[in-house]
Amino acid sequence: MTGYLGMDLPRFIAIVRSRRWLITAIVVSAAGLALVWSLSQSSRYTASADLLFGHTTSADAIITGGATDTTDVPDRTAATNLALASLDTVAANVKRGFRGSATAQDLKDAVTVAAQGDSDVVTVTAEWDSPTQAAAIANAFATEIVNLRRQTERAGIQRAIDALSARVPPNPKTPAETARADSLNAKVGDLEALKQSADGNVNVVERATPPDHRSSPKPLRNAVIAGFVALILAIFVALLLARFDDRIADEEELTALMGASVLARIPEVGRSRRPTHIWTPAQDPAFLESFEFLRLNLQLTAHDGDSQVLAVTSPAAADGKSTVVGWLARSLALSGAEVMAVDLDLRKPELHAYLNTSREPGGGVLDALLASSADDRDSDQLRLVADGNGENHGDFRAAPGNSEQQAPGRRVYNDDDITAGLVELARLSGNARRAARSLRAAGRDISESTLRRWKDIHVETYDKIRAARTRGTVVAPHLRVLTGSRHELASGLIARERLRQLFDELREDADFVLVDTVPVSTVADASAVAAAADGVILVVDLERARRRELLTAKRQLTNARAKIIGIVINRPSSDFPVYYLPEEDVAPERGVSRR
Repeated sequence: MTGYLGMDLPRFIAIVRSRRWLITAIVVSAAGLALVWSLSQSSRYTASADLLFGHTTSADAIITGGATDTTDVPDRTAATNLALASLDTVAANVKRGFRGSATAQDLKDAVTVAAQGDSDVVTVTAEWDSPTQAAAIANAFATEIVNLRRQTERAGIQRAIDALSARVPPNPKTPAETARADSLNAKVGDLEALKQSADGNVNVVERATPPDHRSSPKPLRNAVIAGFVALILAIFVALLLARFDDRIADEEELTALMGASVLARIPEVGRSRRPTHIWTPAQDPAFLESFEFLRLNLQLTAHDGDSQVLAVTSPAAADGKSTVVGWLARSLALSGAEVMAVDLDLRKPELHAYLNTSREPGGGVLDALLASSADDRDSDQLRLVADGNGENHGDFRAAPGNSEQQAPGRRVYNDDDITAGLVELARLSGNARRAARSLRAAGRDISESTLRRWKDIHVETYDKIRAARTRGTVVAPHLRVLTGSRHELASGLIARERLRQLFDELREDADFVLVDTVPVSTVADASAVAAAADGVILVVDLERARRRELLTAKRQLTNARAKIIGIVINRPSSDFPVYYLPEEDVAPERGVSRR
């Protein structure tokens, strides 16, 4: 069946599991109906009587003086005996002795006659609504069969007697006639004796007795049979529905189809409580907690110290990808991680609304893409700033007279050392330990404590460097955004290498770069973004998801060689209990809360 419908065993199991309630309902209904129908039927009882058929003595053997023929064909003999037992004459004779409104045809329909294998034993079975009547009917039919067989044999012998008697000479005159008459009379005598002893060579070897239990209906057996048949039909119906139904039944089917696990489930928020942006007060606790699950799962799967560029997309429009980017950025920023939110959905940019910020000129993602080049910007920026020729970044050289003075046992640093140290500090978000390690690898031996001191002394220079190299708009502590805008893109602007260069720049100043992009199955830009990112988060609205869209999205991401980190299910049907302590339940005494 699975091969016929074009699916493998895991898919078959997933379909059966997803429609288990439908299958269970069909099976239970069929078994219940069979049980009710069986209990509503009148009880029937079956009784059986056994007959033993033998070989009859042939009148021809007496007439011709030969031996009795015992070479009958078994199959033909059995068929003859069954036909004899099924004659209407037998039913008519039984009816004459049967009290009740049943007709001869009713009695005949209630009786079955069957041979037991290749033996000469024939079983007469009668089914009736009374055990006593069932036994009486079976015995009556058996008796009538014996009587009919006896009458038939005696009638045949009588015909032979009549034929021989007609051949006896009435007045024999010659010795030959006398001898012939004596011979015929002797045979007639033998036939008369045979007629008196003829019993049809059939006997009732076991009479029917009233049964102790009814033969039908059998409610339990009928319910089991009906349930088994209904199970097969229900599975077939479920497979047909799955073949023509493009919806996804549950999370198990979704994860099996996409080959990725579920990172979080984002509950539906009522229209009256639907937030307009991520800083809206009095937000739904279950809604916020779901993003804490998503944040924690991402942080647990990330390598320590590595920045991640995550593209967030969906199979179709309105699945909630921008919502996920906005609230995930909020959760990561509140945890202390440096976050850059990038709105690369240039067909329908909405991320700035979720982050409650305006789209400032020159601070959008298009400007960042257009400013990118094929060179290594970080190396060039460090060289230009150190040389004092960064025409787009201002003069960030330390002020004259601020060079470190030579002291006994103390190293002297020039303006280029100070500027390079401040640039590296800005690149690493003020992390002096990582900056000192990076500078040492580049050939500049500047200690961690010296970098911290320079950061405090040269505050204005450090702030200028940060502002010059930091892209995007700061919307909250640890959170920046590169807004999008509707734009007729030049051919090749959304290209893999250009995007990789931009992402490499952004990851230097952020722990997480969250990229909101277009639906992957509808617009080609999403494939380029996914190919340039470190991983993809797929947002799926399970109620609206269709298998063909998911397969298209998976195929596009596979072609882009993108890695699906996990799935975020938006607006699932399950409830989300929230575990927290309301203020009124807090015990005021001793600062202990009741749990």
